[in-house]
Amino acid sequence: MKKKEDLFKDSWEIVKKNKILFFPNIIILSINVLLVLILFFITGLFKILIENDPSNIAKVFLSGEFIFFVFLYLIISTLMDNFFLTMKYGLIKDVLLKKKTNFSNGVKFAKEHYWTTLGIHILSFLIIYVPLILLGIVLFTFLPQNGLIAAAIFIPLMIVYLIFIAIRLLFVYPTMTFEKKGAYNSLKEDFHFVKTHLHHTMVTWLVILLIGIVTAMIKRGIEPLQGILFQQVVFLGFLLAIAIIALEMAVSVWEHVYIFKSYLVGKKRKRKKK
Repeated sequence: MKKKEDLFKDSWEIVKKNKILFFPNIIILSINVLLVLILFFITGLFKILIENDPSNIAKVFLSGEFIFFVFLYLIISTLMDNFFLTMKYGLIKDVLLKKKTNFSNGVKFAKEHYWTTLGIHILSFLIIYVPLILLGIVLFTFLPQNGLIAAAIFIPLMIVYLIFIAIRLLFVYPTMTFEKKGAYNSLKEDFHFVKTHLHHTMVTWLVILLIGIVTAMIKRGIEPLQGILFQQVVFLGFLLAIAIIALEMAVSVWEHVYIFKSYLVGKKRKRKKK
């Protein structure tokens, strides 16, 4: 039986040996940078920023044209990002099951499972936000004169619910990827897996949370230095910005590998117990 620390180390080793797993993240980043630049050019914001005209910046942000293009950007970005996220899941699956993969296999997986992944995104969004919106409506409707009390009730409940849902949805993408289920059945299977592997799920989630906190602390410690370097030596500030992006990307890829591998380990342990 594998130990938790082996799972942790093995995931990092897989990331280090399979640089192809970074391709989807790099493509997503490149697409979003390009889309933001296009947004800035179309709305005239790029020109205003170059001219350093603060009075016109507010006008652009509040204009109907800018709001429309931001909304359009969000839609295009979501649809394109979803393809490469699905591609990453396919690459991770091949690496974990076959020990190797290639770009074309990832593209093939993305084409086959694009709509399933998008469906999971939509259903997850509804699961997360609809109950919170309804709770907010109920609290602020029945306590209209006591906004502070309503907020004092709503905020703790929201935090607890978000943690609960984060745990319940932890293995939804591995479920979709390995079991080849549809969006609804992937969510259903994921909920069942978490329920029957609660201890394993909690350990996985806590490890991910801890790594996220450490990464955020490192980033927060570096950012002031980045600001100083940008003012003094632009090139060094730019290099540090790239280093921060690389760190976030490495952690993101590792998180997915760790969660997917953890799912397989959990299933294997369950079969051994039977």
